[in-house]
Amino acid sequence: MTTRLVKHQKLTKRQIKEDPLVTAAFRGAQAWEQHGSRILLALGAIVVLLVLAVLIGRSRTSAEERASGDVFRAQMSLSQGDFPTATQMLKEVVDNAPGTQAARHAMMLLGDAFEASGKPAEAVTWYRRSLTKAGNDRDAKAGSLHGLAAALEDRGDFAQAASNYEQLAKVGVNDNERGRAMLAEARCYAKAGQTAKAIAIYKDIQKLPVVAQDIWNRAGVGLGELAPTASAP
Repeated sequence: MTTRLVKHQKLTKRQIKEDPLVTAAFRGAQAWEQHGSRILLALGAIVVLLVLAVLIGRSRTSAEERASGDVFRAQMSLSQGDFPTATQMLKEVVDNAPGTQAARHAMMLLGDAFEASGKPAEAVTWYRRSLTKAGNDRDAKAGSLHGLAAALEDRGDFAQAASNYEQLAKVGVNDNERGRAMLAEARCYAKAGQTAKAIAIYKDIQKLPVVAQDIWNRAGVGLGELAPTASAP
């Protein structure tokens, strides 16, 4: 058996330049010599930003958890009828945890607290603030609209209340939710002396495709009460 030895040929400078891997390595070395410090600074900046993002995220999560705990304790005070304590705690959440979901919830609860304690004017203010923070959260928007409409009605601003009940009907997810909001809307228009609008809304309720019988009946009662008024000279 014979062994064939292969002699390794020495690469010429031209061959080295033409070799793609060697060329890429050579160019990389040149780029590092020219821009290495800038690359390191850029990488360092990216690392710092990532660390800051993680720290900020943890801080926000911690703030949200603390604020949520405070809101829960305030709700307990509300359930016990201790409105002064509840309102103080909720205002502290709004002031100390701005931008959190807990703060937004606290605004709505402040509306509830003032409404329950017979202060609809203050309730209107907080429900409006809550509504501005609702964004695309349907439940938060619906809760704020309902509270705002009820507070306006209690304050005697029946036309404004009707307008907010109309908005509440638009965010309803089914005919029953829409029908209940429309009943309140018609009631407020009737109180405002806008009988024609109230009658039209009651009729629209009875045209809803899938509405509960009790809602349909209440609309009929409303029509019966307003019809004589509308037909009177």
